[in-house]
Amino acid sequence: MPAPSCARFRVATDAHLHCHIDDAYTDPWRTPDDVLMIHGIAEDGRIWAPWVPYLARQHRVLRPDLRGYGQSSPLPEQTTFSITDWADDLQALLDSVDCRRVHLVATKLGAQIAFELAQRGDPRIVSMTLAGMLPSPSRALSPWLDEWVALVENHGVETWTRATMQGRMADALSPAALGWWIALMSAAPSRTVVASLRMLSTLHGPSAPESVTCPTLFIVAGQSPSPSEATGTYSQRPAQAEIEQLQRRVPHSLLMPIAANSFHIAATHPDACARATAAFIEQTLANPQ
Repeated sequence: MPAPSCARFRVATDAHLHCHIDDAYTDPWRTPDDVLMIHGIAEDGRIWAPWVPYLARQHRVLRPDLRGYGQSSPLPEQTTFSITDWADDLQALLDSVDCRRVHLVATKLGAQIAFELAQRGDPRIVSMTLAGMLPSPSRALSPWLDEWVALVENHGVETWTRATMQGRMADALSPAALGWWIALMSAAPSRTVVASLRMLSTLHGPSAPESVTCPTLFIVAGQSPSPSEATGTYSQRPAQAEIEQLQRRVPHSLLMPIAANSFHIAATHPDACARATAAFIEQTLANPQ
């Protein structure tokens, strides 16, 4: 598989986003839609690589590093960065690459950012797929956030990553995959991770889900929690009833369970999630609103 091209896009006077662009697979005589993939805390655009074969034949795939992560600019020193700011960055990215139509694909923190973008009514956004999200990060994670911040500040990102990995991935990863994820997340800047964790306490869920007009797919884990997950540390998987409650508030939305028991299904079950996403996008294009 050819390596993606990479580019830097200026999104503010003093900031740029690094973006992996998978555009070598579509027919050269077509102008494809774009798929914008948005990662979570302590991640970067590389996490989406297993999804690319399913999406890049029909679409140009954009995998940016959010500001503060990967090879993008660091977060500003003196100001609080928010979901709105990350969404502004991505909107500027879409302007820079001259997107005509874009399909949002997101996980974890990225799902909150995707909702912010979709709620703005940008006519370029024609679908949204959310593979693993918390309907209310503040409600789900508030018991642990102070402890997590202390872990990062006192012992480093790797300690926090290892302590919380089971609650994120359950028992779904091989030892090699688990090691790759620990190494990737542990490399995230501690200042950005702390800022992101502190921000979660202010995220009570999408502000206006009823205003999302594009078709939306919620992909969720459909299996019961494993015994180790049910009794384990920091299980981040939301109750399906909470996801269903949010999904019912979003017009033109569907909920699709897959055979998984983890929270971070975009990481643990990329093939199933990517196949479902590709089929949903194809259906959306075949049946425009």
